[in-house]
Amino acid sequence: MINRFIARTGNRAALALFAPLLCALGTPALADGSITAVYQRQTIRFTHLSSSYGASAIGVEDPGFAALLKATGAVLTWKPGERYVLITTSAPVVVSFALGDRRYDVGPITLEAAFAPFARGDEAYLPLDDVLRSLDLALRRDGPVTILQPQLAALDVRQEGNRTTLLAHAAAPLRPRVVREGDGTVTYAFDGVGTTLTGTRQINAAGVRSVQIETSGTVRDPRTLVTVNLAPGAVAEAPREEERDVALAFDGAAPSAPSIAQEAPTPEPAPAAQTSSAPTLVTGVTTRPSDDGVSVAIAISGNATYQWHRLRDPDNRFWVDVNGAQLQGPPIEEGALAPLTEIRVRQDDPTTVRVALTLAGPKAVSVAPSASGLEIIVGQQDVADVPRSGSGSVGSVISEGQQNAALVTPAPLAPGASGSEGSDAGWKFGVRNSYVPTNPRLIVLDPGHGGSDRGTIHGGVAEADLTLDMAKRLRDILVARGWEVKMTRDTDVDVYAPNDSAHDELQARVDVANKAGARLFVSIHANAFINSGPYGTTCYVSKPEDVAFARIVESRLAADGTKDDGVVKSHLYVTLHARMPAVLVETAFLSNPSDYALLTSAAWRQKVAEEIADGIGQYTREYPVANQPAQ
Repeated sequence: MINRFIARTGNRAALALFAPLLCALGTPALADGSITAVYQRQTIRFTHLSSSYGASAIGVEDPGFAALLKATGAVLTWKPGERYVLITTSAPVVVSFALGDRRYDVGPITLEAAFAPFARGDEAYLPLDDVLRSLDLALRRDGPVTILQPQLAALDVRQEGNRTTLLAHAAAPLRPRVVREGDGTVTYAFDGVGTTLTGTRQINAAGVRSVQIETSGTVRDPRTLVTVNLAPGAVAEAPREEERDVALAFDGAAPSAPSIAQEAPTPEPAPAAQTSSAPTLVTGVTTRPSDDGVSVAIAISGNATYQWHRLRDPDNRFWVDVNGAQLQGPPIEEGALAPLTEIRVRQDDPTTVRVALTLAGPKAVSVAPSASGLEIIVGQQDVADVPRSGSGSVGSVISEGQQNAALVTPAPLAPGASGSEGSDAGWKFGVRNSYVPTNPRLIVLDPGHGGSDRGTIHGGVAEADLTLDMAKRLRDILVARGWEVKMTRDTDVDVYAPNDSAHDELQARVDVANKAGARLFVSIHANAFINSGPYGTTCYVSKPEDVAFARIVESRLAADGTKDDGVVKSHLYVTLHARMPAVLVETAFLSNPSDYALLTSAAWRQKVAEEIADGIGQYTREYPVANQPAQ
C-alpha cells in the first residue's frame, strides 16, 4: 500500500524574482531582459522569455532551457503544429502541457498553471514557474545571484508487513547520512537540497511514529534534515538507492511469540536431495554487438524468476528484476554500446538484483532465458511502443516452450511483411500458419473489456461501454453488406465468467472465432495513458498474416480525425491466438481531451465503424480465400 502523505509543492514566491521582466496584465508580450541563474555550479542564461498575465513564460527553443533539461536528465518532446508539450523527468515522470489549457499533468496528478501555454510562430512557451516546479527546482536569491536550488520534492510512505519505507525524491542525487541517532529517533541529512516540506507529519505505520522535516545551510549549499521518530523496538536499515530515489527503511518490533504448554516435536529435516543451500548469484553482466543492435547477457547461477518493465517513448527505460538472487561483485553504472546509452546493475533489495537499461530512443527490446541466464536484445530500429511488463524464470524451473516465447516489446515490421506474400524475417512469435476459414463469410468482433472489467474510465465514461457501442455499429454495417457477424459479447458481460483470470477471459474471446472458423477477427479498444498528452489511433498485430489486414484498416482509419500511430507488432493475446488474420484497434485515448471529445461523439464512433467495415471489404477483395468467391 502506498500513501503519498507529502505531496509535491511549488514556491510561487519565486515569481518575485522576475518582477523586472514582467508586464502588468494583457496578452503575451516578449520580455526585454533575460535571467541568469546558477544550477549545480553551472551558469544558465534564459533569453527566450515572455510575460503573460503577470507571470513568466519560457520558450522551448531557449538554449538555456535546453541546457537545464540536459543537466537535470529531462527530455522535452514537441513539434511545431502539435498541441501537447511533454517533458520526461529523470524520475521518470511525464509532465504534459497543452497549448491553450491552464491544466497540466505531472504523472497522474493534475495541476493548474498561472496561465495557459501558447505558441508564438514556431515556438511554444510554457509557464516558467510551473516548469521549474515539475523539475523539482526552486529559484532562490543569494544576494545579487539567482540560484536554481534542487528540492526534496516528496516523501512516499510504503508499508509492507512489519516494514515501513520512506521513499525520498529530489531533483538531485540524494546521499543521506545519519547525523543523529538515539532515544528512539534517527536524523538524516540530505546535503545540497532544500525543501518547502517543513513540519511534522504523523505516520503511525510499522516501526515509524512520525517524521519531522527542517532546513538548514545556505542558499548555495542547502541542507534538509529528516528526523524519523521510531516505535519501540524498531530498527533503521542503511539507506539504499531505488532507481533515482533513496529508500529509508525501518523494521518494526517482531510480535511476541505465544506461550506454549509443552514443547512441540522437532520436525525431521527434509532429505538432502530435496534442499539446496547454494544461493542464486548474478555473476556478471556483459554487452556485445548483435546483428541488429546490442546484446546484454546476464549470467545467473541457479534458479530464479524475473520481472521486466518497459516505459514508452520518450522515457525509453527498460529494466529486469532477478528475484531471489545476490549480485556477485560491486554495482555497475556505465555507458553502453548504441542503441543503449547507459547500463546500471545493483542489489535493489536483499533478494533482488536489478539490471536497468537506458535506451537511445524507442527501440525494440526482447528478453529470453539463455544457457547461462538471461539475454536482452536491443534493436537499432525505432518502434511505436506502449508501457509493458511481464515475467519469466531461468534455470531448471523454465517452463516448456518458454525459450521460444520471450519477445516482450513491439518489434518493427519487416519490410514487405504484408499478408501471405510477406517475409517472416524478424518475427520471433506468431509463426505463419496455413489457416483456411471454414466459414469465409463470418467476421468475429470483440468489444474489449465488459462485465466486471470496465477497462479505462475517464470523466465517468468507461471503455467497456464505448467498445460495445462501436462493435454494434460495425456489426450492423457488416450485416447490411452481406456478412455474417458474431460478437464475443453483445451486452455488458464477461465472456468467460465474472472476475475471471485474464487468460481465461481472453482465451474465451479467441475461442469464439477459432471454433466458428471465422474469416477475420477484430478487437476494439480505447486507449489511455497516465497523463493527457498522448493521442491517436493504433492498430496492433501479432502474426505475419495480420499485417496486410491491419495496414488496410489503418489506411481507412487515418481519415477519422485522430493522429495515425500506425501498425505496431506486439505480443497481444487475442491477436496472437486467433488463428485467422486479426487486428486490435486502439481507437483513441480517453485520457486525452481532444480524443475524449471524439470518443464521446456518436457521429465519430459511427465513422470509425464505417472505416473498419471499409477496411474489411477492401482486404477481402484483395486477399480472397482460395476456392471461395470474393465477398
